[in-house]
Amino acid sequence: MGLYFDAGMEENRHRFPMKCILCNQRKGKRFCPAKNTSICAQCCGEKRVTEIQCPSDCAYLSSGQAYQSVKKYSAQLRQEEDLVKRRKLYETSQAFGPVFGKFEQSIITYSASLQTLTDEHILEAVTLLKETYRTEQKGVIYEHTSSNPLVQSLARDLKEALEAMRADQGDELPALRTTDVLDCLAVVETDVSYHMGSSSESKSYLSFIRRNHPEVSSKASSKGTLIQP
Repeated sequence: MGLYFDAGMEENRHRFPMKCILCNQRKGKRFCPAKNTSICAQCCGEKRVTEIQCPSDCAYLSSGQAYQSVKKYSAQLRQEEDLVKRRKLYETSQAFGPVFGKFEQSIITYSASLQTLTDEHILEAVTLLKETYRTEQKGVIYEHTSSNPLVQSLARDLKEALEAMRADQGDELPALRTTDVLDCLAVVETDVSYHMGSSSESKSYLSFIRRNHPEVSSKASSKGTLIQP
């Protein structure tokens, strides 16, 4: 009798899904392995990795990452009215994919224990780096600095990551000249600015790259306070 009852309850759960345990508003139609229950599609898309400790083999995680990345990339290119700049953004993104991946991972690692880090801080740090490398391109070694210690520390970490990539050019990483670094930073600058145009915290640049690097985010959260209970 008990087995029959449980089977019936399971069937009813699929036929009449309960409310999502995260928002308690919409119906939970996606089974979440991290929560061991069903959640709604919107919470799945907005809270994956940042608030949910998603396992790397979750089907919704991998498919969502690919879809959102392509969607965002297409929208960014459409926003750029200058055809020359649009072409440059496209070519740089295609040529230096691994560089962007490692750059984003450095930001995630840095932000693990910093709840106050925002897209504005990241944009300022990237702009500082552009100024530093632009000065280097002119033959002068000078590090531009910020009065904000959070921005200054991030800029220093990112510069170390870039210099490590320049020193470790092999099969995985392409050769990085100073002009290439400047082109890559211009792409990141465009990327961060694109996200800053959204008023939704879940659509911030920092949230987006965390979702795109779940394993790095999970590792960083174990050392900091990235994912909240």
